Amino acid sequence: MSSQEISNDEKLVQSIQKKYHEMLEEGVDPYEWAYAWRSEINRGGFRAVDFLMREIVDTGKCVGCAACVTICPTDVFDYKDEHPIDTRNDACVFCELCADVCPVLRPLDKDLQTLLGFKQPVKDEGFGPYNYAVIARAKDKEFLEAGQDGGVTSALLVHALENGSINGAVLGDVLPENPQVGVQKLATTAQEIRSCSGSRYTYSPNTMALTEAMRQDIKPLAVVGVPCQIDGVRQQQFSSIRLEVAKWYQQNVVLTIGLFCSESFTHEHISYIAKELDVEPQDIVNVNVKGKVIVELRDGREIIMKLKEFHPFARPACLYCLDYSAEHADIGVGGIGLSKWTFVAIRTEAGHKFWQAAVDADLFEIMPEETEPKAKELLIRLCNIKRNKPLPALMPTYQERVELGNTNPKSFYKDYKKPTDGGEQGK
Repeated sequence: MSSQEISNDEKLVQSIQKKYHEMLEEGVDPYEWAYAWRSEINRGGFRAVDFLMREIVDTGKCVGCAACVTICPTDVFDYKDEHPIDTRNDACVFCELCADVCPVLRPLDKDLQTLLGFKQPVKDEGFGPYNYAVIARAKDKEFLEAGQDGGVTSALLVHALENGSINGAVLGDVLPENPQVGVQKLATTAQEIRSCSGSRYTYSPNTMALTEAMRQDIKPLAVVGVPCQIDGVRQQQFSSIRLEVAKWYQQNVVLTIGLFCSESFTHEHISYIAKELDVEPQDIVNVNVKGKVIVELRDGREIIMKLKEFHPFARPACLYCLDYSAEHADIGVGGIGLSKWTFVAIRTEAGHKFWQAAVDADLFEIMPEETEPKAKELLIRLCNIKRNKPLPALMPTYQERVELGNTNPKSFYKDYKKPTDGGEQGK
C-alpha cells in the first residue's frame, strides 16, 4: 500500500470519527448514531478495524471482552494486555464484524430482549429482566468447597455436560504459578470444569477460548463470563452481518452464565497483597470480596483486609461497562454478600431449561429470593451504581481521565446524576 493510499485511508477514518462525535454532541438517539458510522464505512470501503482501533482501543475505552478478536474471520487480531492488537491488518476482508460486535462502540439492539427469549412474564426490579430468582448452593461438598460462593455454576455445567446438553464450556482458569492471574479455558470434561471453580479478581479473558471451541467445532457450548464478555457474545450471536463465524455463535452457544461484577483489579493488587502479608504471590490461594477483602493463604490462614486499600487497583477500563448483573445472560449469578450461597437470576427460556434440569436432578439446596432481602437490596444498589453513568461513547478517554487525575472507575462518576429525560451528557 502506498503512502498516498494510507493517507487517504487515514483521512476517511478521521472524517467518520468527526461525524460520529458530532452526532453524539447533538444528542442523537444512540441507536441512530450506532448505525450511522456503519453506513459511512459501507460507503467508504475501508477497514472497520481502523475505526475500532482509533475510537475504542487507542482511547483506552476497550473493556477487553475480546469479541472483536474471536469474531474476526481472517485472524487480524492478537490479544495482549487485555486489548486487541491489529497485528495482521492487511488480512482484513472489510466485513465490519469487529466493529459491529463491540459492546462499547454501540449499545445492544433494542429488539435484543425478543431475540434472547426472556422467559415470560418478565420482571425487572432493578437488576435486569428476569423471570425468577433463588438463593442456592450445591449439595455436593466438592463443588461447595471449591466454589467462590455456592458452587452453583460448576455444578450446573458438570450436570449439563454429563447429560449431553453441552459438549464444552468456555470458562476462566488460572496460571499454575499464580492462582490469582486469570486465563481462558475451554473445558470439555467434568474434571476440567471442576478445576476452574472459584473466582479471580483480575481480568480473565474467558471468551478468548471461543476461537478454540469454533476451531475444534465443540458444540453445543456454554459460556461463563462477566457482563462485558456476555454482551460481546450477544453482539456476536445477533450481528446483522451474517457471516459463517457469527452464525456459528448463534447456533452453538446454547447457555450463557453471567457473573455479577463491579470491576476487576489490576494485577498489581496481587503484588500488594503479597508485600503486605510478606508472602509469595503463588501462596495467595483465594481472594474474595464481601464488603472487605478476604485473603486465603496456602498455609491455611485467612486474612481480612480493608476494601478501600484496593481502590487504587481498580481496573480503569471497567469504567466503560454499565452492567453489574449480566443483564443479557441466560442466568446471572453472584455472591452479593452471602457466605457459601449464590444469588441466581433466571432470565431466559434457555436459562430456565438448564436450571430446571439441574433442580430436577436434586443438585442444589434452594431458598426463595425473599429469604435474603439484604442481598437483593445490595444487588439493586450495585446495579444502580454501574448504570448511573453516560454511555461509553460520551465518557472521556483514558488519557483525559489521567489529565483529570482520576482513573478509578468506582469514584469517577460518584456524584454524577443521570438525566431523566432520556438525554445523555458526558462528564
